[in-house]
Amino acid sequence: MEELLKDYPAVLSISEVAEILNITPATVRRHIKNNDLPHIKVGRLVRIPKDSLISYLHGEQVGKEIAV
Repeated sequence: MEELLKDYPAVLSISEVAEILNITPATVRRHIKNNDLPHIKVGRLVRIPKDSLISYLHGEQVGKEIAV
């Protein structure tokens, strides 16, 4: 998985996560709203750290908002 994501930045947008997972941005937002996917809020923007996404996909981390 890490090899597939090497060309992406360290922090991903909702649309980038949707592209990587081949799902709609609405589905990504639903996972964020349900606190299933680890994310960071920067003002009104939501970003997903690449390392957190990888951990989430491996089932290693429970979703939560990451404080900045």
